[in-house]
Amino acid sequence: MPRINLSVDDDLFVALVADANKHSCTVNVYLISLLEKLYKQSPFDYTAALATLEEEAKSQPLQQEFTLVDLPSFTEIAIVKAENANLKPSIVRARLGKMFNTRVKDCMVGDVQRCVNSNGDLKFKSRAAVYVRK
Repeated sequence: MPRINLSVDDDLFVALVADANKHSCTVNVYLISLLEKLYKQSPFDYTAALATLEEEAKSQPLQQEFTLVDLPSFTEIAIVKAENANLKPSIVRARLGKMFNTRVKDCMVGDVQRCVNSNGDLKFKSRAAVYVRK
């Protein structure tokens, strides 16, 4: 996937961070969303997808470990909407996963937390982050 290195002045960066935070995403994802809205007919709505994932995560049973794949809409959102936006589903899943993980890390998804193993290290299942409601 091609990369772009973008330099902006401090004021613009502060404004971008503020807007990204309002949309519950990183500056990178926020800029991608803006660019997709400008140049694509059917942009993928990461904010809406993230909100759906958060609601599903908050409704998981207490103390039961889960990954994003266990959430009902993750596969559907990532595949159907990605195809409509002409994106690879793996890219959409990766971006959503990073966004979701950041929100959990910042305690912004209710009582959902990352699971840790007996050594205190973050837990993974088939390379996917494991979460739990406590």
